[in-house]
Amino acid sequence: MEFAISSIVLLLLVMGLLDLSRAFYFSVNIQGAAREGARHGAWFNTAARNNNFLDDTDVMSAVNAGLNGAGITANLVPSGSCLSPSDGNGFNNKPYSQAAYPVGTQQVNAYICYTYPGGAFQTGSRGVPPGDNSWRLGDINVSLLMNFALITPLIQGLFGNGIDLAYNEHFTIQGKP
Repeated sequence: MEFAISSIVLLLLVMGLLDLSRAFYFSVNIQGAAREGARHGAWFNTAARNNNFLDDTDVMSAVNAGLNGAGITANLVPSGSCLSPSDGNGFNNKPYSQAAYPVGTQQVNAYICYTYPGGAFQTGSRGVPPGDNSWRLGDINVSLLMNFALITPLIQGLFGNGIDLAYNEHFTIQGKP
């Protein structure tokens, strides 16, 4: 009788730990993918003297390669402008409004923001990489937002059907004078 009562508590603990470990696994993958996308976009080709990968397609290719191990892919949200934080900070950092997160669970929304050197100009999309290194010392920000699906009914009752995970990485765009 004692084991039956205590096993319910132990089962709830195990299922909660399972959900938390899955959330940690996905958050590490999302953080790594955001970092890889920003690093890839900021890379400078010294021989050609330009930023070959400073465009949406190449950055998203690096992001999805980073997410491949987790079995998920990110969807670029083309907006033309940068993702606005909900607290009004000017650096496109967290927190984000609920509308920026994907509606369904186990989906990832990707937002890319390119800031021209000096911060005078920001854009949320680049169709092609620049032909020179005019973006040198600018900023690339890759933000990945995920609605993580919980599988334990008790934890779902506490947190809802999902937990919002958000990671962003800023990298300075490399270049030579």
